Amino acid sequence: MFTCLFSEATSLNPSLPGPQQKATPMTSRENAGIKINLRIDSISNASVDIIVNSSNKQLQLNDGSISKSILNAAGPQMQDECNQKYPQGISTFKIAITKGYNLNCKNVFHLALPLWGENSSDSILANLTQIITICLETAERMGAKSLAFPLLGAGKLRYPIEQLPGIMYEAVKNYSNQNSSQIKDVYFVVYPQDTEIVKKFHEYLLNRQKNEGLLPRDTDICLFSETPSPNPSLPDPQQKAAPMTPRTNVTSRENAGIKINLMIDSISNVSVDVIVNSSNKQLQLNDGSISKSILNAAGPQMQDECNQKYPQGISTFKIAITKGYNLNCKNVFHLALPPWDENSSDSILANLSQIITICLETAERMGAKSLALPILGAGKLRYPIEQLPGIMYEAVKNYSNQNSSQIKDVYFVVYPQDTEIVKKFKEYFQEISTDGSTASSESVPDTWSPMGDKELFKIVPVTNGPEYDDIQATFRRNLPSYRIIKIERIQNKTLYHGYQVLKRKFEVENPNITNEVDGLWHGTTERAVKGINESGFNRSYCGKNATAFGEGVYFARDIQYSASDAYSTPDHHGTKRIYQCSVLAGRVMQGQRGLKVLQESYNSAVDNIQTPNIYVIFHDFQAYPNYLITFSNQ
Repeated sequence: MFTCLFSEATSLNPSLPGPQQKATPMTSRENAGIKINLRIDSISNASVDIIVNSSNKQLQLNDGSISKSILNAAGPQMQDECNQKYPQGISTFKIAITKGYNLNCKNVFHLALPLWGENSSDSILANLTQIITICLETAERMGAKSLAFPLLGAGKLRYPIEQLPGIMYEAVKNYSNQNSSQIKDVYFVVYPQDTEIVKKFHEYLLNRQKNEGLLPRDTDICLFSETPSPNPSLPDPQQKAAPMTPRTNVTSRENAGIKINLMIDSISNVSVDVIVNSSNKQLQLNDGSISKSILNAAGPQMQDECNQKYPQGISTFKIAITKGYNLNCKNVFHLALPPWDENSSDSILANLSQIITICLETAERMGAKSLALPILGAGKLRYPIEQLPGIMYEAVKNYSNQNSSQIKDVYFVVYPQDTEIVKKFKEYFQEISTDGSTASSESVPDTWSPMGDKELFKIVPVTNGPEYDDIQATFRRNLPSYRIIKIERIQNKTLYHGYQVLKRKFEVENPNITNEVDGLWHGTTERAVKGINESGFNRSYCGKNATAFGEGVYFARDIQYSASDAYSTPDHHGTKRIYQCSVLAGRVMQGQRGLKVLQESYNSAVDNIQTPNIYVIFHDFQAYPNYLITFSNQ
């Protein structure tokens, strides 16, 4: 068994035998038994032979977030097939099988699980293990090679999420150990906004990694995406790389443990423990200016090691590890990033942040104290260079804030001749310097409740005072039939810091206009709240109901517009949610259906240039959720 933990949300469609497509393995390493993968994405994007759906006994597929997303992607024929083949529905812990239709799978297995508490907890968890086993056995009989499971029992079924990683992992592991299976890959798929579930799976698999010596001999766990030999040698404590020698044009920012440095130089000159190389899936190191310079400095042995250890190359967002040879480093991490695609911009940037995190985690595990990264995605991959400084800096900063790291220095290395990139990074570092450098020391609004220096996120109930009175007055004026249940202030230092940096940028670029609009509204669903509170208004799960003025995130001056059921969707208790926000509108252009990219020099789209009511943004840090109001119809 091979377990790979890797967050991958791009659409992957490699060829496989048969008419359907199979998800790309999250590592290129061959291994006997079933390979278990954790994927951060919507399960409706999975490309596998079988997708498992958590539905209900009536097989009403539009009920439940997972089932609804699968139905929407598959098309209404799937519901028709359920109605025809299973007119009485199914009982709990049974499987209904339909075609995949417009999904990238051959078949869908629909399950109906009981609510937590309907039976004894031991009975429910034992049956959860059994239904996973039945899914694997049924898939085996159908000739499937790969399955994707959602997190069964999470969400409104209220199964204890701290137990689900172990239950699901052990069910697949036991099946693999007891059977000579033709199934090669099982994917556990978690929505990106379900951050607590992602955290629990990370913790579970990391704990298995720490206890690897206690695992059965046929179990091999990989928590990262590199694919070296099963026991990669760790650096000898006596053989530490020489510390980075300060060069000219180095700018440093202290960040809660890790010092983030900007170096203007060739990355092949850097003296660190680990150099990161932006290469290609074939690992042809002489292709691309960064990779070629690293190969020339390291010597041909590096290409020979790639050819020997990775004859099939690597897939995107994976790591191949080689020695440093003639470079002033111990190891080189080789990555293969996809080219820029406007249609997948959010997932590409999210995965860029994730691969930087994986580089840091892997380096940490290998005992490294320092890393050097080129400007990932710049050049012929065409990632927007104005976004790269923030993405790369925030990825390192967040890792530093969330971990007690032995890594001391991270260097972002830019070629001197890449003048535009140098300019963007210097501007960003100067803005960080003006700000006080990190989210923990960033000045925050006077209205915020006190937070500790290392406390980055806090939800504060607002029960009285001017904040409460203003919002209550707006409701009484515009939504008299609704009752406020609670008002919460969102105190997120990382989000607020990013918003303020972008605000200063807009003020420099647009000095003669008012760039910020306060008091705009954004209706949302119960499921999206956690993601917005922690990560902001990401286009991958916001703005799906409105596209008349562009495919971004929508905000309205009129609270009645955002409070409508179309945008503030009631939960099963009839409770609704809406945010009061600050938005950086900047220079506005007329929005239109299908708009994905703004014209140059514009910052947002609106419904009406003269008297805008609706604002559409396309940048994740362009809005800040000041307050979350939970309310219902009286």
